[in-house]
Amino acid sequence: MRKLNVLVAQYPNQEAIFRIVPTPVEAAIARAPKSLPPLEFSYCSTDDPAFGERAAAADAMIGFRFPTEQIKWSGSALQLIQVAAAGIEHLLPLDWLPRSVALATASGVHAPKVREWAVMVLLMLHSRMPHFVTAQRAHEWSKAYSSNIAGRSALIVGTGGIGGAVAAAARSLGVRTIGVRRNVRPTRNFDAVIGLEDIQNAVAAADFVVLAMPLTPATRHLMNADLFRRMKPHAGFANFGRGGLVDHDALRAALVAGTLGGAVIDVTDPEPLPSDSPLWDAPRLIITPHLSCDDPESYVPRTLDLFLDNIRRRVQGRPIRNRVIRGRAY
Repeated sequence: MRKLNVLVAQYPNQEAIFRIVPTPVEAAIARAPKSLPPLEFSYCSTDDPAFGERAAAADAMIGFRFPTEQIKWSGSALQLIQVAAAGIEHLLPLDWLPRSVALATASGVHAPKVREWAVMVLLMLHSRMPHFVTAQRAHEWSKAYSSNIAGRSALIVGTGGIGGAVAAAARSLGVRTIGVRRNVRPTRNFDAVIGLEDIQNAVAAADFVVLAMPLTPATRHLMNADLFRRMKPHAGFANFGRGGLVDHDALRAALVAGTLGGAVIDVTDPEPLPSDSPLWDAPRLIITPHLSCDDPESYVPRTLDLFLDNIRRRVQGRPIRNRVIRGRAY
C-alpha cells in the first residue's frame, strides 16, 4: 500500500500546548495499531502561499484554523480533515467543504481534564466561592453558608464529550444530572435526558445550569434574559462551551440583580475579553481564560490518537469518529 500524505496545518498564532510537531506525531504512530497504513507527515504554515496546494495534495490534514478558500479542490486528494478542537464555529458555514471530504472534531479528548475542572466548579458554586471572591475585592467580611452538595441537581445543556464529563463529575458528587440534547435518548452519566424545547421549565428546577454544547447559528445566545429569569433563586451557572452561547448582558444583569447565586465561565465572546468589558466587574462572577479543557501534557497526544484512528477508519471504509454533520453544523 502506498504511503498516505498527511499534512499538519500549523496556525502561526497557535498556543504552544496545541502545536503539533514531529515528536508527538512519531510517538502517536509508534503506539498506533499495526493496521494503521503507512503515513508520510509534512508540515505547512497556514500563511504559507503554497498552503492551498499542499492541502489539496494531502490525503488527510489536521489543524485548527486554516484558510479554506485557498484549498484547490479541483483534482484534490484530500479525504479527511481533523480539527484539533471540539468546536468548528470558526469554520462555519461549511459551504467550502466538498461532500466527499469528511470533517471531524476532537470532541472527547478533553474529557479527563473537564471532569476534574467540573468537580472544582460545581463545588465552588455550591460553596458560594463567587460570593467570597466578590466580598474580598470589596474588603468585606461576608459570610454565606452552604450544606452538602449531594442531592442537588445539575441541568447540563449538551451531552457530548464535554457535557458527559461534566455529568460524570456531578454524579461523583452525588448530584442528579439532567441532560439537554437535540435527540432525546438515554445517555451515559445522565439520570434523565430532555429535549431543547423543554429547557425553560428545566432551568427553573435546577440548582446548577451548565452549558457544554457547540456554538452554531441556532444556539447563539441560547442562554438569554428569559432563561436567567427562570432559574431557581441563587442557583449557580457555568459555561464550558463557547462564549457566544450566552447573552452576557443578561448574565451580568442577573448577577447585579442578585437573582443568580454565582457564575463561573471559562469562555467569553469575544476572546480575549476586552479590558473595558463590564463583565470583569460583575458581582459573584469568576472568569477563566478558556483553558478548563486543556491539558498541556495530553491534549496533543490524545488528539493525534483520534486522528490516526480516523485515518485507519477512513481507509477501511468504516465510519469515522466525531464526523461533523452539515445540517447540525457540529
